[in-house]
Amino acid sequence: SASMVRVSAADPLLPRAAPLGPRRTRLVASFVAIAAVACCGAVVALTLVSSPHRMERVEVQPKSFFKSLQEQTELAALPEDMRSAIDPTVDPCEDYYTYACGAWDSQAKIPDDKTSWLRSWDVPSKRIEDEMFKAVEQDDGILGTYYASCMDTEAINALGNKPVQPWLKMVDDVKDMNSLTSLLADLGQYNNGAFFGWSVTGDSKHPEKRAFYMGPAGTTLPDQSFYTSNDEEMIQHRAKERDVIATLLVNAGVEPAQARKDALNVLALETRTAEVTLRKEDARGASGTRVTREELQKMVPLMPWDEFFSGLGMADVGVKDGPQIVLHDERFFQNLDNIFCNPNPNIAHIDALTATDAWFGSEAAVRYTPSVDTPSDGVFDPEDAAALRSSLRYMLVSTFVPVLPEDDFAEVIQRLFSDLYGTMQRPARWKKCYHATEKAMGSHMSKMYVDKFFPAANRESAEAMLQEIRETFKEDIETAAWMDGDTRGKAKAKLDQMVFEVGYPTKWPKWCNLDSLNKKEFAENYVRTEKCKADKQRRRLHEDVDRREWSSEGSTDVNAYYSQKVNGLFIPAAVLDPPFFNADFPSARNYGSIGAVLGHEMTHG
Repeated sequence: SASMVRVSAADPLLPRAAPLGPRRTRLVASFVAIAAVACCGAVVALTLVSSPHRMERVEVQPKSFFKSLQEQTELAALPEDMRSAIDPTVDPCEDYYTYACGAWDSQAKIPDDKTSWLRSWDVPSKRIEDEMFKAVEQDDGILGTYYASCMDTEAINALGNKPVQPWLKMVDDVKDMNSLTSLLADLGQYNNGAFFGWSVTGDSKHPEKRAFYMGPAGTTLPDQSFYTSNDEEMIQHRAKERDVIATLLVNAGVEPAQARKDALNVLALETRTAEVTLRKEDARGASGTRVTREELQKMVPLMPWDEFFSGLGMADVGVKDGPQIVLHDERFFQNLDNIFCNPNPNIAHIDALTATDAWFGSEAAVRYTPSVDTPSDGVFDPEDAAALRSSLRYMLVSTFVPVLPEDDFAEVIQRLFSDLYGTMQRPARWKKCYHATEKAMGSHMSKMYVDKFFPAANRESAEAMLQEIRETFKEDIETAAWMDGDTRGKAKAKLDQMVFEVGYPTKWPKWCNLDSLNKKEFAENYVRTEKCKADKQRRRLHEDVDRREWSSEGSTDVNAYYSQKVNGLFIPAAVLDPPFFNADFPSARNYGSIGAVLGHEMTHG
């Protein structure tokens, strides 16, 4: 999808979000990947259409581009926002990127709370954020209530770490696999979990139905190399994670000695997970493995899966005539029993490694040793349960970071983000609360944006453009020499059947009753909205798939995507706005920008 060319910042409000990569991303101008093509198309098309002097291609001479009066006139005919980004002293045939983006690139600055800054994506996102923040702040409904509760730092600080205490008490009760399974099912009722994740979404083989997808829960650091390399840089990243985990847990009320053990146990278990999960590049092309409940039980025999699914309220998942189970990473689940039985291969030395500041802070505590050097004994014992409790405590505290006092939690986790991504500071409180509200009630935010800021003319123009692109695409298929007749017929039929959802959902999704939200109860509001999401997943499990149902509810997303499962193209309202689109723009510019994005997404089908 178009999102593949966009990098978004790690946000301390969402502490366990999957990181996108190490180091501070270099400053990127607007025209990368698809956007580069869009820029090129727009510049060329507008030059040809708008030039009052001639229609033929401008002949470019090295080091003399735009020197003549005629060439300066052609440059002046471009829209001001495009012209201001261009460096006209550069020959575009020698360095098109610098020609198209050089002026903007030389002046733009990555905000201190971001890892990158893209002209085509982040600038319109910021405009939408500024518009919507004011609307949400003034809203007298549930959006305004949720936002106001997040902004009430006085009430949040007065509660301290109390909101997470009942959850940590539940962790203390985990002594064996039955009690662990019970906790994981309870967490699932609130859209949470540990060790593995799950979701309910369309079945790729039976697109009219839904399936229960399962995969690894993920890790704190960006990818496997951060855990399995003993390069000095990677050791330092692991050391920073260790220190941050220990501090977070102490601030959550865990005794310092236990917090140190927890930190090392978490690192060990995440390392074990990294060893047996697919690499990112391999995971992208993985189609998943279908298993029955019985096959899953044989694969992970320690886990009482019947009790887990019953506890979720999804007792028929994986049984005959029930929704199918699809494993995103079969190898991970084949090794899950070994992880449960040996979550920290170094646990025999954990008391020594946490006895003093010097030992805890030493390189030896975070140095990687392959788990094959300490094989699992195949028995789940009290030491293993203790190590799993460590990970559960960290998972819960990091999940609750957004609703806890900033100085004790968000500021602590910011140290890790600075180390990994180079972000200099946390986002302003209003930004965090705006995005927290958006994350909690995405469809409500989308509806507000469409009602207040999305012109109907934009939707109509974009729909007409999509139809024109489809017809042109069909003409290209007719002349594709590499296609045989049968393939050509199937391609045209699939293109004809492709559905277009433009701007916002044809049918807005059902939502929970959230009238109980309270401006003084941010933590409780968070829990209520997360339970709402879990209830929605459970409800959807047995509903037929609507081909026009959006997998993302964000009309405020500056993005677009194609869904293979339903053969549908989904275009959020936010991307149908400058610089990508405007109903008043010349057709050449719209086709050179949003047209390129839409055509790209269409080719995924």
